[in-house]
Amino acid sequence: MIIPNRSLPSGGRRSLFGAVCCIALSLIPLVVVLVVSDGMIEGITARIIGLSSYQMQIVADDRLAAHPSLEDLRSLSRAAARVEGVISASPERQGIALAAGKSGRTGATVRALSPEVFTQSPSFTGLFTVLEGSMSLSSPRSALIGGKIASSLGISEGESIRLITLRKNPSGMILPQTAVFTVEGIISSGYQELDALWVFIPLETGFAILPDESSRTLIGVETRNAFSRDFFTVCQKVEQILSPPFYLVPWNQMNEAQFENFASSRTMLLFVMLLIVLVAVVNVSSALVILVIERRREIAILKSLGASSPGISFSFLLTGLFAGICGIALGIPLGLLCAINVNGIIIFIEKLVNILTRFVYTMAWGREMSGFVPVRLLDPAYYLDKIPVVLPLGSLFVIAAGTLALSVLISVFPASRAGSERPIHTLRKV
Repeated sequence: MIIPNRSLPSGGRRSLFGAVCCIALSLIPLVVVLVVSDGMIEGITARIIGLSSYQMQIVADDRLAAHPSLEDLRSLSRAAARVEGVISASPERQGIALAAGKSGRTGATVRALSPEVFTQSPSFTGLFTVLEGSMSLSSPRSALIGGKIASSLGISEGESIRLITLRKNPSGMILPQTAVFTVEGIISSGYQELDALWVFIPLETGFAILPDESSRTLIGVETRNAFSRDFFTVCQKVEQILSPPFYLVPWNQMNEAQFENFASSRTMLLFVMLLIVLVAVVNVSSALVILVIERRREIAILKSLGASSPGISFSFLLTGLFAGICGIALGIPLGLLCAINVNGIIIFIEKLVNILTRFVYTMAWGREMSGFVPVRLLDPAYYLDKIPVVLPLGSLFVIAAGTLALSVLISVFPASRAGSERPIHTLRKV
């Protein structure tokens, strides 16, 4: 038996090693994009469902009746809270007002809530962070405001905010109405798109200053898990205690368009990343073609000793499978390592980019930059301040299985070519 000369450099071996590295390098951004997108979508979704729209809302049909009274809402919310599976049910009145502070004015969504919500609702206690003061409404003229709207108005804890609403007098004239509140706390949900809107005031005060014509009244209901199989069973139980004009609206109906947008964006990102993986896996086929050419002599000897064509082809398929396994074993752990530390990596890159920008500007113009706005890779006005890290184990398994399948599929051509080698033609050239 002729033993190949191992001292000669093998182009096929180097190409196979390069293919493994390409698969690993393509999997790293795929895993990072998957973890970051899932974390971002889950974080924004949790804030929308938990803090904005609630998991389900009990509302009154305005076409059938006037706005329900405060006592009616409290009675119905107590009945809803007793339903099995419901954690909390709280009445709320929402309206639009012009908020005025020391340094400007802006439109705001005024949310009148019971003060107990901020201590009893798991979503409010878990997702809100206190920036200044305390998260409480201790007096009828207390207010809690979002961090973004506080920055826009130049308001700090302990200062006053004016809410200007419109109300009809008995003669039908529309007149402005101003109410002054003391800011007890500045809070943040971690999502500036929501923090730029909300001003929270006590429920009784909201009924006094928010007119029926331009406000809506509802009961926000929270369960243990809005994504569990039991959620819609709880919805049916809540519906059984309702009578006209009240009806129930679950979260998936209130936010359907937004969640569809999230899902389509995530799908497009993954599709683009999978194309990169596909291009990387093609390198396995190129490496195996080179390996087959280099090993034609060994293949011919094995066939002349009785090796079958399917056995030769299978050995090259195993080589392609092994390349895929090595790429996965290297790429997915590195991708997870980057994804887990993505917040620190983004901060480091932002600092590095800003330092280099200042340095280049100073070297080019010989002076410091005036009015420089730091670069933000993920603008907090549109994304979360901090990306939640969510490990989608099921999706990672699908990625690994898909990469292995592609590695084997792409190896079929060079493997079949190796199996179809004719030993007589190869040995004649030896």
